[in-house]
Amino acid sequence: MNALASSSARRQPLWVVRCCAWLLAGLLALPVQAEPLAQREHHRWTMADDDGPNQVGALAQTGDGYLWLGSDSNLLRFDGFGFMNYQPGDGQPLGTVTSLLAVDDGLWVGLRAGGARLIQGRTTRSYPPGQGLPGGALYGLARDRDGTLWAAAHEGLARFDGERWTPVGADQGFSARSARAVFVDRDGTAWAAGSHRLYQRPAGAQRFTEVDGAIDWASQIAQAADGAIWIAERYVNRLHRVIPGTRPRMQTQTVDAPINGLLFDKAGGLWTSTPGNGLRRYRHVRMPLDLSRAERVTRTEGLSADYLWPLLEDRDGTVWAGSNAGLDRFRLRELSPAPLPAGTLNAALAMATDGALWAASGNRGLMRLQDGELQHWPIAEPVTALLADRAAGIWAGGPHGIWHATAAGVALLARLPEQAMADASVRALTLADDGSLWVSINGLGLFVLRGGQWQAAAGVGEKPSQVMPVSASRDEQGRLWFGYRDNLLVSRQGDQWRQWGEADGLQIGHVTAQLHRHGVSWVGGQHGLARFDGQRFQMLPLPANGQFDNIYALLPGRDGDLWVHGKGGILQLPAPEVARALAEPGYRLRYRSVSLDGSLANDPYRLLPLPTGVMGSDGRLWFSTSAGVSLLDPARQPAPAPLPTVVIESLLVDGVPQPLPTTLQLPAGSRRLVIDYAALNLRAPQSLSFRYRLQGYDRDWIEAGRQRRATYTGLPAGDYRFEVQVFDQSDGEPAAPTMLAFSVAPAFYLRPQFYLPLTTALLFVLWWLHRRAVRRDRQRLHLQLQAQQGERERIARELHDTLLQSLQGLMLRFQAAANTLAADHPARTGLEHALDRADQVMHEGRERVQHLRQPDTSGLGLAAELSQFVQGLDDPGIGIALHDTGNKRTLHAAVQDAAYRIATEAIGNTLRHASARQITLTLDYGVRDLRVCIEDDGQGIAADYATAEGRPKRWGVRGMHERAAQVGGTLTVQALASGGTRVELRIKAALSYADQARQPWRRWLTRPRPPTTESDDA
Repeated sequence: MNALASSSARRQPLWVVRCCAWLLAGLLALPVQAEPLAQREHHRWTMADDDGPNQVGALAQTGDGYLWLGSDSNLLRFDGFGFMNYQPGDGQPLGTVTSLLAVDDGLWVGLRAGGARLIQGRTTRSYPPGQGLPGGALYGLARDRDGTLWAAAHEGLARFDGERWTPVGADQGFSARSARAVFVDRDGTAWAAGSHRLYQRPAGAQRFTEVDGAIDWASQIAQAADGAIWIAERYVNRLHRVIPGTRPRMQTQTVDAPINGLLFDKAGGLWTSTPGNGLRRYRHVRMPLDLSRAERVTRTEGLSADYLWPLLEDRDGTVWAGSNAGLDRFRLRELSPAPLPAGTLNAALAMATDGALWAASGNRGLMRLQDGELQHWPIAEPVTALLADRAAGIWAGGPHGIWHATAAGVALLARLPEQAMADASVRALTLADDGSLWVSINGLGLFVLRGGQWQAAAGVGEKPSQVMPVSASRDEQGRLWFGYRDNLLVSRQGDQWRQWGEADGLQIGHVTAQLHRHGVSWVGGQHGLARFDGQRFQMLPLPANGQFDNIYALLPGRDGDLWVHGKGGILQLPAPEVARALAEPGYRLRYRSVSLDGSLANDPYRLLPLPTGVMGSDGRLWFSTSAGVSLLDPARQPAPAPLPTVVIESLLVDGVPQPLPTTLQLPAGSRRLVIDYAALNLRAPQSLSFRYRLQGYDRDWIEAGRQRRATYTGLPAGDYRFEVQVFDQSDGEPAAPTMLAFSVAPAFYLRPQFYLPLTTALLFVLWWLHRRAVRRDRQRLHLQLQAQQGERERIARELHDTLLQSLQGLMLRFQAAANTLAADHPARTGLEHALDRADQVMHEGRERVQHLRQPDTSGLGLAAELSQFVQGLDDPGIGIALHDTGNKRTLHAAVQDAAYRIATEAIGNTLRHASARQITLTLDYGVRDLRVCIEDDGQGIAADYATAEGRPKRWGVRGMHERAAQVGGTLTVQALASGGTRVELRIKAALSYADQARQPWRRWLTRPRPPTTESDDA
């Protein structure tokens, strides 16, 4: 008994375990309810539609947010807007990509030709087949908790430990010759599918074990929310479900089509892709699947193709499918489609006081939707304007008249005025307190409908475009407002009309939308929004990115938020942001974009049915777009996703790609700079807005909107820093800017290395030209001096042969005559004195002749000669002072003779004519020139006599000027203001000093003035 009890006790845990296992399996097999596929918005990219991809066979999302696509020809990267071909660094094409796996530090790429590549940033590592990696197409990749990489290839299974590949064979429990798929589940168990069998290797185990049950070519292995492993077969219509455990149990179901891809999304739904039958989605996930309840999407419903391969759910919950014709995206909608008939596009909307939604368009008549029930009245179409009244009814207007409708039915109240054209439409409606209906008729004007009778309102606009209002409303005080084109707003209270325009702060162009709530009025239009405070309008500073242009509806939101509907889509402006933007000039308002796809038409002049947006009593918002009528519940909005990081993708300089290090040196003369940047939000890339600036060039930020490229041309040389910032248009803080520093090198002729040799060469040329000019001038002077010396010698011969000889003969005659007289004869004494004077004249004449033949034969310098001259003067009434400054230098003989003659002539003139008491003679041996100055304190010289012509019939002053000119000097004769006369001679150093050739540095200080060619005929 005890033994039996003991045996039962030992067996009891096994039964408990089995019961618990069956119970758990049953619970896990219960259906999982997911949201319907209609709640997802579908978009596709194909080569025919969007220059998209072709033959997409693999998908992966890397940590930076990019979506990678393996195609039959290359690897593509997708940022939500465009596809970029990946170019390996080694220049070797990848060929057909069969599998992708994103890991923390990069992307693994499996190739059909065999082998794998690891892409890490801008580097690529290649692992060709061999050395442990099996050959053939690489079908799948997976990584376990330990970082070990598993690869399923046509010729076997392998593992990679970070350093080398190791084949996995029968010695490790995997006996198949080919591996079709590999997968690592949430518990760390590795699953590998061979040609006909499935193998598992639990975490920590060293070997694979075979799972009971046969499989054919496995195309995909995936794990459901309950932990079960599902295996799809590519060529056989079978689907397998395996319950993990020590002894896994396999369930098999026959399906209606082979399956290429399996995906369990975050909501619990199962997606399957088929080769030729499109996409399937199952909201109830259990085995067996109810195939009749599958949601199906085929090419008929807009799928890129019916032949599908990979499936992927990204980090935001968006599902991606690759096909043989492109890429498909299924993202959760923020806007729910209204249950209205298909084709209800660009409808006018009205919300009745009983909560019913009214809609009317150009082709669907008039409809009423309440509590899911739809009523429809086929009235004359089109209906171009709706207005809810104070009861539960609405007013409708169109080219065929005005109707009033309630839940009970519709009644035509009046046709349009007789003067209205047949195709005239109703532009806007509003209701006054007295029950009169104010109607704006396109092309005709503003009319009032009272008791079925029309009355034209007086025109207010001065421009042809302001014939009729384009918007109308009534505020809470009963005042009527009419918005016109070209920035005109008119209000009516009682019988009083008032116009509002630019002088009142209004600057929005066409006034197309109005909102009056809680005493605050807003108007929107062609160029943004303005708030009315009762006295003036204040423009709301908005980003200049085009999203706030052409506004057609303004709606209130929770907590004072403002909703805007226009060509930019549906935009939410949080109340705190609006208040701050109005109070702080220059503040950049942050806002949120909702479902920008399928907004209003972009043409502001297009006649759209109005209004395009209404709010229900429950706070839900209804919007009419070119894609249909949609519902938005602000209370169920998803939390904004974290802002992505801006990535600078490429830099092109004159069409040539450049590397992107921290700093970049661009070549000189770069003409066109193109910077491509991106921020990854694959779910809603249109919700991101950018601004950028180039420090060193731009003065302020440039609002780029959704544009993802910056272009600069003709940048001058210098250092620059490009900054780009992303906004998600929500009430969160903007992301920190991403920066790229670079510099543009100056042209070679602007570099210092170019200046030095160029300056040296230029100075050398100038020095050579100056030296040549000085040499030429010296040669010319030398020739002139030789000519002068020859002329002087001729004059000396003439004087010697004629005048001196004749004078000598006269003296001999006078001497003979004197000898005949007695010694005491009075006449003899006079003759003796005359003869003595004649001897002196003869002596001076010989000296003059000697000087003419060889000037300065005395060997004395100019200063010594002038000193001897001054000492030889015998005039006690005049004081003469001689000063010499500078370093005494040897002068050219002609220069010394000219300076001496000019100085002595000037002193002689002073002694004879000036009645002076003091004469100062200054001789300055300057570096630049030789200066001889004679000043006296006499009665001065007349201005007419100081010129080069001198005094008529006198030769003193004229002779001094001529002597100065002959040696290349300048002579100045002037009367002093204090009395007296100054005579100053200046001769350039190069012409004055005989030793100037030994002092070349002085040539840079002056250039000699060539002397005149006149000869000395003194």
